[in-house]
Amino acid sequence: MTSGDNKLLAQLIQKFGLTNHESLAPKATELQRLLAIRSSSGTMTNLGDYAKVTLCIDLASSLLGLPFDNDLALKLSGMKKTSYANGRRTLEKILDINKTLGIGEICVQVGMSQMQKEATALLEAYKRYAGQGQGQNDFTHPQYATMAVYQACKREKVKPPKTKLVALSHLKPAQWTLLEKNWDKFLAAVPVGKQLGKNQNRSEETVIVKEKGEDSSGSGGVGRKHASPEKLEPYHNWKKRMLEKAYRELEQLRGSG
Repeated sequence: MTSGDNKLLAQLIQKFGLTNHESLAPKATELQRLLAIRSSSGTMTNLGDYAKVTLCIDLASSLLGLPFDNDLALKLSGMKKTSYANGRRTLEKILDINKTLGIGEICVQVGMSQMQKEATALLEAYKRYAGQGQGQNDFTHPQYATMAVYQACKREKVKPPKTKLVALSHLKPAQWTLLEKNWDKFLAAVPVGKQLGKNQNRSEETVIVKEKGEDSSGSGGVGRKHASPEKLEPYHNWKKRMLEKAYRELEQLRGSG
């Protein structure tokens, strides 16, 4: 990273009015350096310096739970709204952002460390619940961990820091609302309580029945609906596939901004 990059980063942080957040510049600088390493093949040449620095500041702000002016970001980056959103998602994949944000880090960032145990238990139960449905869910995406923290706060009668959590989830408000409704459905269908671990098998059977619309009192219904154990993709294969997809999307962004 050149001194010019450092100067531009400082200038843009000032324009966003975020200079009082001392942790932002180091985090954005870290993302810039990582981006320079992982995009050494030239796949980032379609994005200008202002666009790349703005996107790094955006991602750093999101990771730190800081406010961010999206309208100003579009002006400074020189990109259209759709291109900016696509570029942001692509950089998340290249920088492996979604793998670094877990429940523990989220709880620390929003000041809810006491919710970590409950949120972890909820997320594990939700994985079993969602795993019985159609399709595959990428549970490395921060939307699931942030929603687990949010729901844990509600269950413990603690006011959740919703604004910060939505920002950390990398979801739009409408997407967050849909995910929250899905979780409400999950919590209504599955008896997730304090004895979550002891009731794991019973919870899994209940999930299968509720997903298929069966009456839990029906004999033999559960046995017919049991799915085969979920096959998890090795991490190195998943990462390689995500990076290849990200590079293809970057190429598609060429000239669209």
